[in-house]
Amino acid sequence: MLGFFKRKNLRDELKENPQQPEKWLKLAEKENDGEAIANAIKYGNGNITLEAVKLAQERNLIEKTLKHLSETEIEIRALFEGLKEKNKENFSRARNFFETAALSKSDAIRFLATLNAAEILKEEKLYDEALKKLQEIEPIVPESEKKNFQKLKKELEEKSGKRKGGFFKTFREGLKKTREALNLSIFKGRKIDEELFEELEEKLILADIGVKTSLQLIEELRKETKKRKLKTSDQLLEILKEKLKNLLSQYAGELNIENQPAVILVLGVNGVGKTTTIGKLAKQLKDRGKSVLLAAADTFRAAAIEQLEVWAERAGVRIIKGSEGADPASVVFDAVQSLKARGENILIVDTAGRLHNKERLMKEIKKIKKVISREMPGEPSEILLVLDANTGQNAISQAKAFKEITDVTGIVLTKLDGTAKGGIVVAIASELKIPIKYVGIGEKIEDLQPFNPEEFVEGLFN
Repeated sequence: MLGFFKRKNLRDELKENPQQPEKWLKLAEKENDGEAIANAIKYGNGNITLEAVKLAQERNLIEKTLKHLSETEIEIRALFEGLKEKNKENFSRARNFFETAALSKSDAIRFLATLNAAEILKEEKLYDEALKKLQEIEPIVPESEKKNFQKLKKELEEKSGKRKGGFFKTFREGLKKTREALNLSIFKGRKIDEELFEELEEKLILADIGVKTSLQLIEELRKETKKRKLKTSDQLLEILKEKLKNLLSQYAGELNIENQPAVILVLGVNGVGKTTTIGKLAKQLKDRGKSVLLAAADTFRAAAIEQLEVWAERAGVRIIKGSEGADPASVVFDAVQSLKARGENILIVDTAGRLHNKERLMKEIKKIKKVISREMPGEPSEILLVLDANTGQNAISQAKAFKEITDVTGIVLTKLDGTAKGGIVVAIASELKIPIKYVGIGEKIEDLQPFNPEEFVEGLFN
């Protein structure tokens, strides 16, 4: 009778109902079982995959797990083969396996494979190449791994000289004209008085930080001077740097494409670099292993379609287009259907930018969004507004006009390297409170960079 009520053990329970990844992981922890790890990965999602692989590494279960991975699970097998070879310090073979694993559609497997490849490149003292690997996976770093990821990235930047030269230098070079216009070095070594505050206020306004934001910053600096009993302008400039970083860090954001397939809708008036931005973004996403499709929904200008075709070819991605004057929403509909049929990851939609006819543009954008959300509920994931930094305060006006037309989830600020008005970044963050996702600081594809508040502010100071 007592046997009837006997509780089943975990292994018996999993035999009856194997689709319980958390319990497989629990069994693996309890019994050091490679088969349990393989099943946790088989039935689990990204988080379970990360935990399972880490457990296999910690418990020395890489080879035992490999025996239980199906031959059809090519990428995950390649990841474990790579880990096995890495343990044996057969680095060349390990990297080959990791390259195969990095082709996986699973972000978790791609992350682990590329991270391990970067660690091998670090051991081989190929710091620049290792850093490039980390750049590829930066958008998909799991929350639990961000601290270790940033630590490795910082170490590689220091070893390669990038922290003093490369990435920081890129921002410094891109902000050269703005930095020279600001010329904050003239304030060094001075006593803090009202004259200094007035001169500093004027400099901030001239750099297009905006009157309202500049006045707020100066007022905060006055308060901090009294509160902290500051004596020298050098101390004051450090406080200004701190204030700018705090302000911008509130409005910096990563591209939201976690749920795929995803749609990115791109807005902006003609001439701001919208098509170029789309092309660069498409190339970067493709280089990270994403399959990308472009939709040429700016049918108002024939040149827009041709420009996007050139970029599609350059980036090596597909494009869906209509004829000049065609209904933009119908082009987007065709693109969405093609994206779903091909099982691709990301659709980037180019749109017309004729703000002079705001009512027509509003109807057009509304119709496009309706088509997207009807065919792909929850999309678009991002509505990016492209602004030209050269236009200074006019960029604020454009942004306000587009905000009236539709929701804007992020700003891309182009041509930052060609203007002394780079302070507009601060004005955009302060006045519009829209996340700045990317900035363009050069002509190269890699010069479209995720916005980094710390690097940006450092680039403003001598």
